Amino acid sequence: MTRGQTMADPGLAAPEPRPGPTTDHPHGVDTHSRRPDAALLAVAGFAVLTALATLAVNAAYNQGRVVPPLDDVYIRLQYARQIGLGEFLRYQPGAPPTTGASSLLYVLLLGVAAVVVPPGLLLYAALALGVVCFAGTVVLVALLGRTLGSRWTGTVAAVLTALCGPLLWGATSGMEVGLVALLAAATLLAFVCEQHAGRFRVLPWVATPLVLTRPEGLVLVVVVLLGVAATLVSRHRRGLDPPGRLVAVAARCAVPVLAALAQFLLYRLLTGSAENSGITAKSWFSRPLGSPLEVLDRVVATVQTALQLVGGTSTTEVAGPGIALLAAVGLAALALGPPPRRLVAGVLGLGLVGVLLAVATLQTALWQDGRYLQPFLPVVVLLAVLGARAIGRAAADARRGRVLTTGIVAVLLAFGLVSAPTWALRQGQQAAGIRESAVSVSQWLRSHTPPTAVIGVNDVGAVAWFSGRRVVDLVGLTTPGLARPALAGSGAMYEALARLPADRRPTYFSVFDRTELVPVGELEAAKIFGEKPVTSFDAKSPDRDPGPFGGICQTTGECAVISVWKADWSHLGSGDTPDAPVPGRVVDHLNVGDLADEAAHGYGVDRALIGLADQTEVRNQTDPGGRVVVDSGRHVVGGEHFELRGLTPGRPVTLTARVDAREPVENRNTEAGVVAVGADGHPVGTWQFATAAGSWAQSSFTIPGSAVTSPTLAVTLGPRQPYLAPYPDYHSFGYWASQ
Repeated sequence: MTRGQTMADPGLAAPEPRPGPTTDHPHGVDTHSRRPDAALLAVAGFAVLTALATLAVNAAYNQGRVVPPLDDVYIRLQYARQIGLGEFLRYQPGAPPTTGASSLLYVLLLGVAAVVVPPGLLLYAALALGVVCFAGTVVLVALLGRTLGSRWTGTVAAVLTALCGPLLWGATSGMEVGLVALLAAATLLAFVCEQHAGRFRVLPWVATPLVLTRPEGLVLVVVVLLGVAATLVSRHRRGLDPPGRLVAVAARCAVPVLAALAQFLLYRLLTGSAENSGITAKSWFSRPLGSPLEVLDRVVATVQTALQLVGGTSTTEVAGPGIALLAAVGLAALALGPPPRRLVAGVLGLGLVGVLLAVATLQTALWQDGRYLQPFLPVVVLLAVLGARAIGRAAADARRGRVLTTGIVAVLLAFGLVSAPTWALRQGQQAAGIRESAVSVSQWLRSHTPPTAVIGVNDVGAVAWFSGRRVVDLVGLTTPGLARPALAGSGAMYEALARLPADRRPTYFSVFDRTELVPVGELEAAKIFGEKPVTSFDAKSPDRDPGPFGGICQTTGECAVISVWKADWSHLGSGDTPDAPVPGRVVDHLNVGDLADEAAHGYGVDRALIGLADQTEVRNQTDPGGRVVVDSGRHVVGGEHFELRGLTPGRPVTLTARVDAREPVENRNTEAGVVAVGADGHPVGTWQFATAAGSWAQSSFTIPGSAVTSPTLAVTLGPRQPYLAPYPDYHSFGYWASQ
């Protein structure tokens, strides 16, 4: 038995370092060595090899060319090309600044490359950056493993990271996954290595770029800075550092937070909003769910699914079997160690939990093969290896402990050897799908539409990159003001498009027939598409493997076809006037479904139950004179409230509604179209909406002049019997006030 393999340290253990000035670090790492390390060079080379092999598979699926597996890659490239042309954060020439790239630092780096690299090679520059970052991540994992475990712990963790299929997929996709993984690993390594001396000279300068690369990076950095604060407080209590030095260290470590605030300020100055439009378009908090409890329900469900996927309990395609349990054991082993390691355990555990919760607030958290979680998989892999080491160390017999640890690592290695090629094949197949859909459509648009065409799209990357046409992003990533309407439903989207200036309104639409983020299918009722599509492209072969994460288009098959339509705006504004004459003069009009008009009138739906949706919709109806009327509305279950303006006090107000109050077939609710009317908080009567066989119908209710005491009037429509069913259940499209 060697000195490094005692009864207390079987398995993945390295020989103990000799005492001396180079081994005084509490984690047992030699922080002064500058000698070349063959093991680090080997794992770096292995990482480059696996990354290049993944790209080779991609090229094999695409006739020798590497194609991104995501349309979002082209969004980054487009922003970078514009930066290279001197148009910072402008998605297209002359367009207003937007924040649709979601990763400021990444597009800046690609923007610098765009200055010297031709546009046709910019994708390959992004791929090269991803490969370099991936190899750097593997090396940093090896160093972190050595610091927290042993030399062999670091080597094993590095090899498993180099074989991590999802991380390989992300790092070679052209997205910022590799950069985030590198900076996250560097931040954690800097914290661990500098914790003993308490100076933290390197940490702020690797944490700062991390907060500028992804919002999840900011979450991790905040947790690490809490660890820094705990370290400084501990050193102060023990009298190890004078107050002046502690203040200097704290000021230095505040740089990442200041950088994050500066980014928000920059967005505010350039775009008028500190929000990241990518987060706004995808966040559960942006969706009209009506209650924080509904948001919590979706976040918890996402966390549960993510733990099953990444933890290896429901599938082994993401990580080896039981990886979550091994990682938990690894965390526990660190927590049971000396105080410095306990703090590291807290930072790693809270950091991973924080990242998971932050990602879970996105509707798209697990879409696109879980790319938001991929950069943090190396930490999970390292903790799992530490867990395997701890299990071996806990064995009563050193030999049995080594065998146990080796067996666990062998299982993880076997799954890694299967995972890497599986994910490489998946990326190649998905890239071929992008080539036959988004890329092909973009080239068709370039050849078959006039140069002045404006294309409305729900996948904005490839169209902007290849077609040379102006685009309107229906998701709202790169077109200001469309993110929230897209989330609110087809009615809000129709009204938002109608509000665009005529020269900025789409003249063509290139959209999936159905998709989860944009109500494309429902928009057909707005009559803004032509009679039939100009052309269609098959976007997904049915035999493609959707992968364990599934996500947009991959599990539901909703994005099976991309169709190009000629836009038709001939019915614009047809819903602004009542279907029949109203008494007196119209003094105000509430256009239900138009978010801007709703906000101006203080409009809101009073849901009868938490969880009931009030998504906007759009419908069309032909009036008796043959005129096609298109209008937006909402499905109301419960009631509504809004404010009328421009009234003459003391005079009666006739409130005319366009409402579909037909009795719902599924529940035979005879109270569906009956509401109690209130004016400025006082009841003024009961209104039974008219019904018609086709769709909506027009009906009126008169509010007495005694209830009109000022130019504004707060109106409520709700159930006659609050709290108990049956509730009013109707579709509201608009109200006109006349006197």
